[in-house]
Amino acid sequence: MAETIVSLKRVTKQFENQMVVDDISLEIHKGEFLTFLGPSGCGKTTILRMISGLETCDSGEVVINGILSNDIPASKRDVNTVFQSYALFPHMNVYDNIAFGLKLKKKNTSIIRDRVEEALDMVKLPGHGERRIQQLSGGQQQRVAIARAIVNEPLILLLDEPLSALDYKLRKEMRLELRQLHRKLGITFVFVTHDQEEALILSDRIVVMNHGKIEQTGKPKEIYEEPENLFVAQFVGESNLFNGEVTHTHGDQMEILVQGVTMRVRNRRGLAVGEKIQILLRPEDMVIQRVSERCNQPCFPGKVEELIYKGTTVDLVIRLDTGKKVFVSEFFNEDAEEIFYGQGEAVGISWIQGWEVVLPHG
Repeated sequence: MAETIVSLKRVTKQFENQMVVDDISLEIHKGEFLTFLGPSGCGKTTILRMISGLETCDSGEVVINGILSNDIPASKRDVNTVFQSYALFPHMNVYDNIAFGLKLKKKNTSIIRDRVEEALDMVKLPGHGERRIQQLSGGQQQRVAIARAIVNEPLILLLDEPLSALDYKLRKEMRLELRQLHRKLGITFVFVTHDQEEALILSDRIVVMNHGKIEQTGKPKEIYEEPENLFVAQFVGESNLFNGEVTHTHGDQMEILVQGVTMRVRNRRGLAVGEKIQILLRPEDMVIQRVSERCNQPCFPGKVEELIYKGTTVDLVIRLDTGKKVFVSEFFNEDAEEIFYGQGEAVGISWIQGWEVVLPHG
């Protein structure tokens, strides 16, 4: 069983009578990369600040490494934070920025030098110690901010949307470097982002938040493929949503009526005949066939409205005969040019059986 390094017990926080963190309980495991994911204002950064000691909770407990830490100031917690703005000292060079915390702890000069050089190597900035902050690119400043945090060998590294100011290409590079750095250090990373792709790529576990509450906690694959509710399904990745009704049940299988078509699906939630349901399907779960081809299963008739070539995939927007819009994503095969459906072409839509997520209609 994984060792708990941070325990949040019924933690709440209000600002100006608005509940920002609403009765949150969560355990963070030693050595994991945990990500808080959610829209702006959902409370994820406030939780990070309560762990760091920069905010106090109104009620509940923040326990770090087995010690109740509600009243322990930020400077006394074995936690370091990398902020969105980097918060580097512009009047200091790179070396002095990174060494700042060690000097406050009155570490020996040779120890400081060795640790700073080691940290610079880890973030791939060897030989940059004498550079001024203003001479660095955004990505380099980000690396310095991370080096300044890890040089103190914290128990937990907190990262508050540290990649949001970078351009897309650099963000992709930094994601990989953060993941590699986490493996090298072996310490607990707690990351905050509103970027679903970032969360899926980086995390061992994701905590999806909305309006101060936890909607779902799980591994990236669980969050993406088995969302527990409509908010998670729609926030994490694109999804098609169909309304339907259960018409028959057969053990762990059931028949449902969707868009006038009867489909057979799994019944994981013990749904009963007559219940209204919602079927969630990712674009890559969908199957598209020309009307000239015979559908292997019941399908919905429609026409191609848009076709978007993305290199490795082709995304299609299908307008069903019922008027509903459906998004389909297919891998592009260079040897199969016929994948390029014509605009307005009549097609039939179904999905890969077993890949659907069925929820009670909420």
